[in-house]
Amino acid sequence: MQFNMFESLRAVIATEDGLIIFLLGLIVAMEIIDFFSGAFAAVINPGIEYKSKIGINGLLRKIQGIVLLTILIPMSVLLPEQTGVAFLYTIYIGYLILTFKSLVENYGKAKGDTTVFENVTNAFDKLIGRKE
Repeated sequence: MQFNMFESLRAVIATEDGLIIFLLGLIVAMEIIDFFSGAFAAVINPGIEYKSKIGINGLLRKIQGIVLLTILIPMSVLLPEQTGVAFLYTIYIGYLILTFKSLVENYGKAKGDTTVFENVTNAFDKLIGRKE
């Protein structure tokens, strides 16, 4: 029996509930990576002053964001029909986009080449209505 990751992930997101939990889990994983990549960039980049208080505040903000996103799940049930799921899906996708952009920024601060991500981040900016 062979494990197929893509089939397993498709099975998880087969229902709306599974999709919402998957998105929340993806956000949590990306936020953890974002925190560590930001700390790493601050340590290796001499142009960024590394302060533990800033890191702690960032971590607390990330935890607070995850708590708020989690609180939205039971609140979404109060909305009629499929509106609650659409609401959660929209908020979670927006949060994923912002977290991805933060990951790319941290990669750039760590002296990584971010040109490969420019088309994606520009498309995200258009999607969420930002113009730079």
